Amino acid sequence: MKNGEHGIRFTYIEYCLVLATFLICLTGASLIGTNYCPDEGGRQMLSGWIFTNGTLPTGNELETILPLWGFSYALRPYLTSIINAGFMKLFALFTTSPQALRLASRMCSVCSVTLSCVYCLRFGHRVFKKRLSAILFALVVCWLPQVMFLGMYQNNDSLSLAAACMIVYYLAEGDDLGWPARSCIGLGIAFSVALLSYYSVYGWILTGVVFCVVSVLRNDRIADKAPFILKRALWLAAVCLLLAGWFFIRNARLHEGDFLGLASEDRSRVWAESQGVEVRYTGRSLQEEGYSLIGFFRYSDFHWIKKTLASFIGVFGYLNIYMPVGRYIVYCVIFGLSALGYIVTVRRGAPSQRDRHLFAAMLGAGVITFILHVYQSYCRDFQAQGRYVITAILPIAYMIAYSFDRAEDALGVPARGALFAARAQTPFRPGVAFALVWMVLLARTVADTMTKMLV
Repeated sequence: MKNGEHGIRFTYIEYCLVLATFLICLTGASLIGTNYCPDEGGRQMLSGWIFTNGTLPTGNELETILPLWGFSYALRPYLTSIINAGFMKLFALFTTSPQALRLASRMCSVCSVTLSCVYCLRFGHRVFKKRLSAILFALVVCWLPQVMFLGMYQNNDSLSLAAACMIVYYLAEGDDLGWPARSCIGLGIAFSVALLSYYSVYGWILTGVVFCVVSVLRNDRIADKAPFILKRALWLAAVCLLLAGWFFIRNARLHEGDFLGLASEDRSRVWAESQGVEVRYTGRSLQEEGYSLIGFFRYSDFHWIKKTLASFIGVFGYLNIYMPVGRYIVYCVIFGLSALGYIVTVRRGAPSQRDRHLFAAMLGAGVITFILHVYQSYCRDFQAQGRYVITAILPIAYMIAYSFDRAEDALGVPARGALFAARAQTPFRPGVAFALVWMVLLARTVADTMTKMLV
C-alpha cells in the first residue's frame, strides 16, 4: 500500500471487504419486501415519476404527494431518487419486471454504503499508522447493522453517510498535500452530494469549512494565507454552485423563494386537501402542543433517546423489528469503551494537531447532526429514528480505530507490513480480535433478525 500524491492502493483483504459490503447490501435489496422499508414509498414516488415522465417533479404533482403528510418529497433535495431513476432506466433496457425495477430503485443505497466503505478505507490509510486500523474504521462504519439496512432500500440517509465519508477523506488528503486543486475539487463534490442528500448532514459542511481554514492557517508551507484561502474558497463555491446550486435555484423559482422547500410544506398540505387528498397529519409539533424541551426528552410515551439510540444501532422494518436486547447492550458497551479508550490513549501520547483537528471536526459534525435531529423532532415532526444521525458513527469509528492503532504501535506491530506479519512477535492482536467480534455481531443480526424482512 502506498500513500502519497499518487494515490492509495488497496490490498486483497480490503477489496474483499468492499466486495462483501456491496454483496450484502445487494442481496438485502433483492430480497427485502417493500412493507419493511420506512419512507421508501415516498422516495419511490419520485424515482417512479422521473422514470415514467423523463422530467423532474416540482412537488405540486398529486402523484408525488404523500397521503399521510400532504406534501411531496420533491420539495426537498432528492438526488437519491434521480440516481435511482437512472438505474431504473438502465434495468429497463433488459427487463421491466416489478422485482427488477424495485431492485433498481434501491441501487443508489447499495452503491452509497459501498462507496462509504471505499472512502473509509482511503481515509484510514491517510490517517492511521496501521493497515488494520483502516480496515477497522471501515468495518465499524459500514458493518453497523443500521448502516447495512440503509444500504438495502431507498432512502436519503445512506447517501448522506457516503457524503460524510467523502468529506472526511478529502479533509485528510487536503491537509496532507497542502490543498492542491484535486483535493479542493473532491471536497467540492463531497459538499455537493451532501447538499443534495439530506439537511441533517449539513453540519459536516460547516465543520469541514472550519477545518479547511484552520488547516491552512497552521500550514507553514503556505505563505500568503489570505489569498490562498480565498482562491480555494472560490473553487469550492464554484463546484458546489455547478453541481448542487441548480436545485436550490429551481426551488426558489418554483416555490416563491423557498429554496429549502420547508416553508412550502404547509402550503402544500392546504393545496393537497383542496384537491381531495385526505391529509391525516395535523402539522402541530410537540413544541406547539405545549411540551417543554425537558418534557420532550422525558415523556414516558415517547422514550425518544432510547428509541433513537436503538435505531442508530439497528432497528428494522418500520421501527418494529428489534435485535435481542443483549446485543444492544454489547454495542453500547463497545461505544462506551471506545470513548474511554480514546481518552486514555490521547492522555498517554499526545496526537498530532492534524489528528486532533480531524476528530474535532467529526465530533462537531456529529453534535450538530444530533442537535438538528432534536430540533426537527421537537419543533417540526417527532421522529425517534437513529438513521437521521447515522453519520455520528464516524467519530465513534475514529475513536475505536485510533485506540487500536496506538495499541498495536505499542506492541511493535509493523506500520505497513502484511496484515498478519507480526504474529510471531505479538501472538495476540487486539485489532484482529475486535474485527472478528464486530463481523460476528453483524452476521448474527442478519441471521436472526434481518431475515424476518425477506419477501
